Amino acid sequence: MKYFICNIDRNDNCSCLGIPADYIERIIPSEHNSSSVFETEANDTFISIPYLLMLKNNSAPHGLVLKASGNEKILLLTPKIVEELEIPEEDIKDLPNTFSEFLTFIKGVSFIGQRLIFILEPKKLEQRACHD
Repeated sequence: MKYFICNIDRNDNCSCLGIPADYIERIIPSEHNSSSVFETEANDTFISIPYLLMLKNNSAPHGLVLKASGNEKILLLTPKIVEELEIPEEDIKDLPNTFSEFLTFIKGVSFIGQRLIFILEPKKLEQRACHD
């Protein structure tokens, strides 16, 4: 499957988030920093990626918008896509149980060279946003 890769932190090229391209409706360039979840004027739900990963002082302005229409596609707000990668399913490793309990929206991890890529599970984002 093809993934859009975004750095989790502006200063760190070793930790990245892989977002399945199939779930992205549109990529919106953004430099807006936010560390929260809120409802937009259109009743969509904005989720800050640093908020999801519990990174309080993170400087990466990435976010996701879940559409109120029930559409499974999401909007990705990011200053930059580092790259697009094909990551085979067999290269995605499960998270250890300790992490998978509170990172339920992460499908697993993959190592690409020296980078650790957390693979997002978009279908689980809404339940995370609703429970916080």
